[in-house]
Amino acid sequence: MKPKVKIVIIGILVLFTAFFSAYAIVGHVKAEDGGEAVSCMTENEETCFVLRDYEGYVAVYVENDSTRPMTVTDIPVSTLRELDKKLLETGLKLYSKERLIMTLEDLGS
Repeated sequence: MKPKVKIVIIGILVLFTAFFSAYAIVGHVKAEDGGEAVSCMTENEETCFVLRDYEGYVAVYVENDSTRPMTVTDIPVSTLRELDKKLLETGLKLYSKERLIMTLEDLGS
């Protein structure tokens, strides 16, 4: 296969990957106006966890008790991307333990 064809194919694959990644993020994260927490997943689960900044680290709160964190992770907020920092400012709602674990793994990597 010619080098130009390989470059075009790789470029198309990269564009598709970027598009579908962005689509997945936008599909699961919807920001609400008014400074309310950012919502993820569907709202049909019972327990809602909220990720926020606590003294420079990512903390997990239970939605009903936003005064003290359920747990504080060892993930420094300063190492996160700007988008993630903004999401933590308003609070990132997660409606299942599975989504919570996946999100923490993503933030920690």
